[in-house]
Amino acid sequence: MLENELEVGAASQARKSGRPVILKLHGSFEAFGVVFDYLSKTDPFTRFQVGHFSSVIRQQLKTGHHLVAMDGPTAVGYVGWILTTKEIGDNWQKTDGKLTPVAEGKADSAALTVVASRDRSILLRLIRGARTLNPGKRVYFKREYDGEGRSTRKSSVANAALKPSLVEST
Repeated sequence: MLENELEVGAASQARKSGRPVILKLHGSFEAFGVVFDYLSKTDPFTRFQVGHFSSVIRQQLKTGHHLVAMDGPTAVGYVGWILTTKEIGDNWQKTDGKLTPVAEGKADSAALTVVASRDRSILLRLIRGARTLNPGKRVYFKREYDGEGRSTRKSSVANAALKPSLVEST
């Protein structure tokens, strides 16, 4: 399930330190189960219909456009994204336009489409990791407070080439 042997050692170290580890999972049935189990217990995803949402998660696992926070064998956070263009991302933010993925070679932006963690420090580590894995791309965020009575929060950040060491593989 883990991307490489380094991460297996990292997960072991995380268990000892008590600090969750941020990693990329292989697009396997086991990885899908771990991620989907976590998200199915996390608002607002508890209210999502399985069909379309499961295909989004499968695609993110398949393309490697995701990170998972693991505390031992338990997922405690997830971020997934699609690659897109600035034009599509701006339209998505400004007018609730359709967010469509584009081929990696044509992408100048990434849009975080699934972001979840109950722990703010883990959430920030996941977002930082996603930004690190998308150097030079504009990264779009859109936070909807489903059922919380707050308005949608939208933002984007021009993403400089961040140091790879910011993505934790330990």
